[in-house]
Amino acid sequence: MSKHKYGYMEESEQKEYKAKAILKDETRVLTLKEYRMLKEHLSPEYNAICDVLLHTGMRMPELRKFAENPDWYDGRRRCIELPRKAIRKEKTLFKYRQINLTIDGCKAVDHFQKLISANMRIPTRQSMIGVLCRAAVAAQLPDGDKGIQPKMFRKTLVSLLMKVYPERMLEIANNMGHTLDVMQTYYVNLSMAPDDFTDAKKFLKGWGNTE
Repeated sequence: MSKHKYGYMEESEQKEYKAKAILKDETRVLTLKEYRMLKEHLSPEYNAICDVLLHTGMRMPELRKFAENPDWYDGRRRCIELPRKAIRKEKTLFKYRQINLTIDGCKAVDHFQKLISANMRIPTRQSMIGVLCRAAVAAQLPDGDKGIQPKMFRKTLVSLLMKVYPERMLEIANNMGHTLDVMQTYYVNLSMAPDDFTDAKKFLKGWGNTE
């Protein structure tokens, strides 16, 4: 039961609120429930690409370079080593980066590399935006295609990491290639519904070989 000014309400009496899109700097931050809904309207190839983007937090240019260099992945250590040539963003302070993975993240990378070996092509950013927006509308996500774009997977991952592991901010910053100033400005204090937080903890279990 929950308390209000007249006493306590039974769970069945509590008000139901309409779900709204979570946005950071006009880019969507997906709940994992929303992500599962989105995937139902994507092709197997798009599912594989989006899974890797979500589990790794890579930028699209980094994903393309990784597809060409599968040896950057170390499944035994559950990580991807991005060298200087992979990190194309000029403003970043990090010219080398290690990306931590969960066990499910490793499975996503294994599947992605298998499809790449079978000549799967990574679509352009513009093509992805169109496909993702149509899938969001078809999936009836809250607020439709608002904020839907490829970099939402990166923003979603760092937001979930900071919610579940706030004490590991420095490690998360290095993993994502962000400064601590960026982390503190954009990724602290994300509010989540209780079931979404439970989903996030399950999704990130074992990230960085901690569990």
